[in-house]
Amino acid sequence: MKITKEIKIALVAIVSIVLLFFGMNFLKGMTLFSNGDSYYITFKDISGLSSSSPIFANGYRVGVVKDVSFDYENNGDVVVEFMVDDDLQIPRGSTAEIVSDLMGNVKMNLLLADNPRDFVAKGDTIMGVINSGMLGKAKDMIPVIEKMLPKLDSILANINMLLSDPNIGRTLGNVQKTS
Repeated sequence: MKITKEIKIALVAIVSIVLLFFGMNFLKGMTLFSNGDSYYITFKDISGLSSSSPIFANGYRVGVVKDVSFDYENNGDVVVEFMVDDDLQIPRGSTAEIVSDLMGNVKMNLLLADNPRDFVAKGDTIMGVINSGMLGKAKDMIPVIEKMLPKLDSILANINMLLSDPNIGRTLGNVQKTS
């Protein structure tokens, strides 16, 4: 049997499409042959979390977000499906938080509970919260700063009035002559 040029071109095209598919999934952080356990988390707001976002536990990358979907039946919560390593057992009472840094990168942290005996079953749902980070703390300080502004304005006005007094200039001139 003779292989024609057309068959060779078709085989090269099929192999390149398969390699492109697996290569794109690999670059997105998805494992080629899934060997992890899937869990679910519900959030009210995901703040830009998307599939293939990393998941960390104690600063170590333990998994990746597999899918994000909107739950139309339960008050409009957002359900995040994530996959973690087989070796990680999530203790019952653990939570997950979404953290974003100043550059806008979004990741998820698993806050593991101190429960060495009771673990979450594979496929169960964990509660999720949003950690607003440094910008959220700055947002909490805005009311305090607004209360301080009138006082700061009056202090600066008094300092400005003192510095505009011509006697201060003459006093500084006399101190310079004396020294």
